Amino acid sequence: MDFKTEFDIKHLREKHIRLGKVKLQILFKREYGRFVSQSHISYVIQKYNIYFDPVAASRIRSRKIKDRGAKKVRINDINPKDYLTEGRPFLFALDTIVLYLPYGIKRYILTAIEYEKKIASARCYKSKSSLSAFDFLLRLQALVDGTIAAVLSDNGSEFAKYFEEACRKLKILHIFTRIKTPKDNAVDERFNRTVQEEFMEVDEYFEPLLTQDSLTEANRRLTDWLTFYNFERPHQTLKYKTPIEWYNSYKLKGVLPMYPTLTWY
Repeated sequence: MDFKTEFDIKHLREKHIRLGKVKLQILFKREYGRFVSQSHISYVIQKYNIYFDPVAASRIRSRKIKDRGAKKVRINDINPKDYLTEGRPFLFALDTIVLYLPYGIKRYILTAIEYEKKIASARCYKSKSSLSAFDFLLRLQALVDGTIAAVLSDNGSEFAKYFEEACRKLKILHIFTRIKTPKDNAVDERFNRTVQEEFMEVDEYFEPLLTQDSLTEANRRLTDWLTFYNFERPHQTLKYKTPIEWYNSYKLKGVLPMYPTLTWY
């Protein structure tokens, strides 16, 4: 059973906590369009201990009433710097580049850049799903040794469901831009432009690689460019230092665990 199937079963069971394996199996087929065995459903229920608890259900109902009408945390309502600490000094802005390739092929590049330090990352995916964003966030968190305090994103569907669950478990504050206000995420919008102008339009092999069934080679080339971006490329906003030079010169107590030999494709 793959990771996505396991999480789909988990969410379906949590949504229909009182239904048995047979009914869940039928609903899974209807909702996700693929078969899953009852033994797999039992495994997920046991693994995550997803059993109906009347006491817990009562608490959830009370909490829902209490939280009813709760709003998303919007960038215009807070100062993100207030959430940064010495142990968690990173606020990453996230976005998605949608690529329309020949023969109706679509690919997606999830991008992230640190709000002030400009350390950046990106990765190619076949689908614009919350599972892709979930995977990207875990990789981003590993890249900076689990020190992300907050992330900023728009209201896209990829930044919901699995992504939200990851934010909660990792205790990362999820900040949203205002509806139809791209300037709220101008930092990553600018990075997207840099990715397109300085990498995609220059690397003649990248786009053909995106049409392949495996995106390993495409991500390898993108990772090589990101290494250049973080370790070698001067940034005007950083007084012509690289992001890593800037971070290390102003944060001497720790060193970012990101090196040119790092591979995550």
